[in-house]
Amino acid sequence: SVSRFMDVLQKVEEALAEDASGPYFLGDRFSLIDIMYTPYFEREVASLMYFKGFNMRDQERYPAISAWLDAMETRPSVRASKSDYYTHAHDLPPQVGGCDEEESGVVARADVDGNAWQFPLRPDLT
Repeated sequence: SVSRFMDVLQKVEEALAEDASGPYFLGDRFSLIDIMYTPYFEREVASLMYFKGFNMRDQERYPAISAWLDAMETRPSVRASKSDYYTHAHDLPPQVGGCDEEESGVVARADVDGNAWQFPLRPDLT
């Protein structure tokens, strides 16, 4: 459910904010947990923006998640394996049996579908 997802997302935000020594789950120490979470967040960020217009990178609502994603994207290994929003958004429906498009995602869909290979997306969408 949406409320359960939001509760879990808030717990992730709190876990990332717990150690202020750095942006990672263990503060300034990059660890396996960061590696494990990255591909899931990469897909969620793209798909939730595309289908629902939900911005998981909202720096005001999720400052620790946003800082963590920014830090992860500076790592050469993440940049080398990162996919694009278009691929994530269009690969997800067959994997989960469909995704409902909501009106709140119309701007993101137009940007992803119209500028699929241009990075980064407009600042108001990331």
